[in-house]
Amino acid sequence: MAEDDAKEEAPVKAGAGKKMILIIIAGLLLLGGGGGAAWYFMGGTEEKPAEHDEHAKAESGHEEPGPVMELEPFLLNLADREELRFLKVSIKLELDRAEEKTDYQNKIPAIRDALLVLLSSKESQLLRTVNGKRRVREEIMTRVNGVMSKGKVANVYFTDFIIQ
Repeated sequence: MAEDDAKEEAPVKAGAGKKMILIIIAGLLLLGGGGGAAWYFMGGTEEKPAEHDEHAKAESGHEEPGPVMELEPFLLNLADREELRFLKVSIKLELDRAEEKTDYQNKIPAIRDALLVLLSSKESQLLRTVNGKRRVREEIMTRVNGVMSKGKVANVYFTDFIIQ
């Protein structure tokens, strides 16, 4: 009887080992397939055509973004007639070339003056809307570009915008 028990246990152990190997192989295939699918859908190593890159550069107007210069925050009165309103705004200006090739540092007082006059002439109703902010952003770019003689502002960013 002891011999019968030993014979029955041996085939059970061999079958369990095969099942374990099959489960491990299936798990590895599943993980590999999931990783491959993620790699494929995330872009993989696919190189984008050069035509697309040239088109993107042409749309942006310049090849690489220039330095972003931060102005001191502005705190000013708005032109509202019915109530006294304040605007606190932090502005960053992206230049079209390296700072050394512009006269930005020499023009900071003139830039701040132009922006103070511009912003204090606005009413809070205009500044509260997205379109109003876009319009003011364009006006800021025009005013600053009018002040600077070397280099231009490529973009204007509001990093803080509070009306009270």
